[in-house]
Amino acid sequence: MGNLFRISTPAALAVGSMLLGGCAPTTVGVTSRASDYTGKPTRMYVLGTTGMGWNSDFSMAFSAKFREVTRQCGVESAYDEISGLELDSSALTGRMRTFGADTVLTIANGGGVVNTSGGRLSINYGTTLTDVRQNRAVWKGKYTFSRGGTIIPIEERAAVLAIDITNSLKKDGFLTGCAQIALGQNGRLDPAAVPHAAAGGSNGLAGATGKNGTNGAPRPVPPLAAPARPTTAATLRDLQDLLPSK
Repeated sequence: MGNLFRISTPAALAVGSMLLGGCAPTTVGVTSRASDYTGKPTRMYVLGTTGMGWNSDFSMAFSAKFREVTRQCGVESAYDEISGLELDSSALTGRMRTFGADTVLTIANGGGVVNTSGGRLSINYGTTLTDVRQNRAVWKGKYTFSRGGTIIPIEERAAVLAIDITNSLKKDGFLTGCAQIALGQNGRLDPAAVPHAAAGGSNGLAGATGKNGTNGAPRPVPPLAAPARPTTAATLRDLQDLLPSK
């Protein structure tokens, strides 16, 4: 999804000064929802790509913050991810059923901007919320997300993306009974609000509770180097193809 752009040297210098500081651009997002949909998620299975285009620290911090926010809204969530190379989706769909998902949120990434040395400055994300019982998409979103200043921990930026997406779900009526979360000055978060994954930790599914009260089995996420290009990332079609059948 999206195209990859290289930023010119003069523009890179201008952006570079921001990146070296502690500022982070506001995420730009647009969403749409099915006007006839009246359901309310209670168990949301979140499916992303490996490292979400950054690295495992990012995806683990994202899943922890996402789960924290949804629980504040009375919704249990679990995070899982794919590489796009899966030949058999039965294990994934089995985990979804064990969790008892009534909705599946897929998050695909691609495109964005890299600088002349190959460093990633931004990524485009596409989100789709699918009602499992009705087997149809009921909400979609598109987000342009920037890395921000390099002194900002990658876990903080991951938490911000989780807040951006959950704020959209709140605004559109899928997460109710909880207020949208405002970011601090320069798009920053209080350090106390940033989850930090322990070394060798597991993904968000491990911390989730199954429908019958069982815990999902831990599945360690191996360390990943931040990719220079998103061309090998799983696509939105890859994610949608792995959804459980009706």
